[in-house]
Amino acid sequence: MSEQSEADLSDEDRDILDFLVWQLDQSFEFKPEHSLMANLSSVTPEMLDQLPPGGGRTLRDIISHCAAVKRMHVNHAFGDGELGWWDTWDGEGEQKDADFESLVTWLRRAHGEAQRAVRALAHDRELLVERETHWGELRQSRLIVDAILIHDIYHAGEINHLRALLQNADHFPHGGRT
Repeated sequence: MSEQSEADLSDEDRDILDFLVWQLDQSFEFKPEHSLMANLSSVTPEMLDQLPPGGGRTLRDIISHCAAVKRMHVNHAFGDGELGWWDTWDGEGEQKDADFESLVTWLRRAHGEAQRAVRALAHDRELLVERETHWGELRQSRLIVDAILIHDIYHAGEINHLRALLQNADHFPHGGRT
């Protein structure tokens, strides 16, 4: 590829970035059967701090983890890198006392930060730029954005399973056979 000045770059140089913004939205909210928010949609506030038999994490724990990790990725890769794990909560009062709606609002703000960070990249070539991770290593931007996407999908499945256990509905129809 020949050298181009920033002024010579066209909208076509954002095709991958635009796709990643779309994917961020899909994994977070708009894929009705698999997104993080779709799996939170049938969670009731009463479930927030319940543990299933033998369980070790609550829905509060998972929601908090998702928001905190997203904020850490974005802050360290695309921001000033000053955010620490105990500083990710930006809601009212203590995170441990927050209601379900406040936790979801925090998660949405964290997602907005991720979207703005990807939208702010000037062109697709920035996906190859190495950036700081929250654990102190350098990774290409594309790998950091991918981690954010995959993290939402992974925990959407975990939320789905935990919710099903709490609702006593953890089974496939017909024993998993179609």
